[in-house]
Amino acid sequence: MEFGIFSNGFRPHTSAAETYDEDIAEIVLADQLGFRDCYISEHHGEAPYIDRVDTIPVPELLMCKAAALTKNIRMGAAVKLIHLHHPVDVAIQAAVTDHLIGNNRFIFGFGSGFNAPVISEERGLTFEDRHARLAESLEVVLKCWESKEPFDWDGKYWKGKGLISLPRPVAGSSIPMATATSSDYMLKVAAERGYTLISAFLEPALELKTKAEKYATMARAAGHKTPRKNITASRIVYIAKNKQQAMDDLRSAVAYEVSVQAERGFLKMLKGLYNVEVPTNSNAIDALVEAGLYVLGDADYVTSELKDFYDTSGGFGTFLMVSGKAWADRERRHRNMRLFMEQVAPQLRPLEPS
Repeated sequence: MEFGIFSNGFRPHTSAAETYDEDIAEIVLADQLGFRDCYISEHHGEAPYIDRVDTIPVPELLMCKAAALTKNIRMGAAVKLIHLHHPVDVAIQAAVTDHLIGNNRFIFGFGSGFNAPVISEERGLTFEDRHARLAESLEVVLKCWESKEPFDWDGKYWKGKGLISLPRPVAGSSIPMATATSSDYMLKVAAERGYTLISAFLEPALELKTKAEKYATMARAAGHKTPRKNITASRIVYIAKNKQQAMDDLRSAVAYEVSVQAERGFLKMLKGLYNVEVPTNSNAIDALVEAGLYVLGDADYVTSELKDFYDTSGGFGTFLMVSGKAWADRERRHRNMRLFMEQVAPQLRPLEPS
């Protein structure tokens, strides 16, 4: 098994600059500790966030700064909302990022994002067509990278004359690809083409198992021998001397996040996924731990829980621990990452999905 961090940024508003500094500090530490991957959430502005939460809507810029401070860690968005932008601009931005990061460290992560109509509607786009718009956008992006001559595109959602995308990617016509998707069509595309499948940390193990089995079956039919190695799963993990200490370290930050997310319909989604009622107060962490969304405790307990998650979901090739939160303080957040790599990762690394 390989390991990474899922920089799912959600820190109370101070300034965006301070928030980005915290995110980058975690990426730098992850690189030093030997995490292979870092996926960064693309979070756009929404009304509940105003003067309450700092987000990163352009993770590629964060990656480029982090690349100058790291040596090996690979970075990608989780996910780039390519249905919001003209494909030629998406292709150009990705290729420039690929060159700036260098050393085959950039992953083109794409998807449709959180179920929030406002993100499409504020750009004059329809929310209902986002999956179809994304599918067409992907094909234009790939053609931009592959084509050595200007070309026209007259699609249902995107149009353009004499499209030219420069620079081309470092490898010439391709970039390592990853997607998070709930669309059967895009799941099939990812499986057949060998794209990494990213699983959100909120996804129940049995739902991941169902999706992973579909992906693996279609991937094997397309000739891929070990498709489950391309599945990336994630969970919120926090290691302390015991579960109570961990919950105390996270309690205030989780209560704050839940109070904001409730305004976005997030708690209704959790109710549907886990049949859990999450209060918007300091008891939120208790409900989330009880539901199994947070894996908290000493290293042995966390290891046991993650092995159960691995077995129940059917196995995966990469595990991401969630970061980007305002838990406790920087020292304890960084300690959590160190303890994971020193005491948990060595026990999980031998796991290899069949």
